Amino acid sequence: MACVALRRAPGVALVALDVDGTVLTPDGGIAETTRTAIAEARRRGVRVVLASSRGPVALARIQEELELGDEWFVGFQGALVARRTGTGIEVLAETPMPRCAAATVEREASARDLAVGRYIGDRWRVPRCTPAILREAAGTGEEPIESSAADRDADAAPHKVLVIADGPTQVPQLHDLAAALRPEVTGTLSHPEFLEVTAAGVDKGHGLRSLLGHLRLPPDQAAAVGDGLNDLGLFSAVGSPVAMGQAPERVRAAARWVTGSNVEDGVARALAHLGAAAAAR
Repeated sequence: MACVALRRAPGVALVALDVDGTVLTPDGGIAETTRTAIAEARRRGVRVVLASSRGPVALARIQEELELGDEWFVGFQGALVARRTGTGIEVLAETPMPRCAAATVEREASARDLAVGRYIGDRWRVPRCTPAILREAAGTGEEPIESSAADRDADAAPHKVLVIADGPTQVPQLHDLAAALRPEVTGTLSHPEFLEVTAAGVDKGHGLRSLLGHLRLPPDQAAAVGDGLNDLGLFSAVGSPVAMGQAPERVRAAARWVTGSNVEDGVARALAHLGAAAAAR
């Protein structure tokens, strides 16, 4: 009988990294171990992409710091997959919300005295600049544009509506709104005080699947690292989901492996683990 050569199973070719709570430390910085590990993974031929609720403006600085400025990203909780080119943003896939659905979320959020705004590409349109909106702007580098309802609806259909509770006392109102959302939208808590609202069925996994299809990569050649409930969709799109050490139990239970927290070299340890697993195949 002739000998049959066994092919080694392919390793991880792409890793999708959540940003807040994963790539970023609690103070909003990037650990040197994270920079080094991402650079090393890319030298091994592994694509590293960011998958975030943030949009292109808030991701730009982070991508540049990680030397991922020209790489694809999954933004707006999966509603936008794009990359930067010399002439602007190249969109691979996008799933905007209906304008009427966005307007409904804005009205219902305002009725509960919650901060709210819609994201349309690089624009962040808000009914008013509340303290919660201004804090978010300071943290992400985005500039909110105070706009009337007519101005907001005259713009393109939004990729995402973000609703923010101004502290723990407003969290019950945020949860009440999340429970009252209509079927044409999907709401995901990316943080105890942040509700991300996108078109129905849109999450980070939705966006990542579009990218994997474009790159012709099967799920078993992709991995993801995240810490939040809004990363569960991302985990469902890959063969190797990794939870950060500080992730809640539901996220940890959905992962194949748990790494350190974002103050314990979690991303670096995850990338090393994925590299070692690939080498052992």
